[in-house]
Amino acid sequence: MKVEAIDHVNIRTPDVVGTSKFFASVLNMKVTEAPGMNDVTKVAWICDAEGRAVIHVAGPEVMYGFESNATPRPAGSGRVHHVALRCSGYAALIDRLETQGHRYHTNEVAQIKLRQVFIEEQNSILLELNFFGD
Repeated sequence: MKVEAIDHVNIRTPDVVGTSKFFASVLNMKVTEAPGMNDVTKVAWICDAEGRAVIHVAGPEVMYGFESNATPRPAGSGRVHHVALRCSGYAALIDRLETQGHRYHTNEVAQIKLRQVFIEEQNSILLELNFFGD
């Protein structure tokens, strides 16, 4: 087995619409229906320019077959501390965040030519955006 890249991140939240809008707005992506689901208030996919579903967003009532109502539903990111994505277009992101009035933090790791942006959405999910050489 070889891990090639992050395929997608799955986020459970009581605010599917708000979380979907946040990620789509910050990342300049599109909210779409998930296959077989026609209610983006319960399940939504956040897709990149090529139509790949990078982030899946679902309400706490949406469960896989192996889950039960007894499965704990932690708040915020639960066991996942943050989601990290490799990005390009640092200046455009900063401009968009400023225009939209989002609070964010930046970090630089000069040794590897990395600039980072950290932003937290309303459900306490931390997003780390990494820009190498950008």
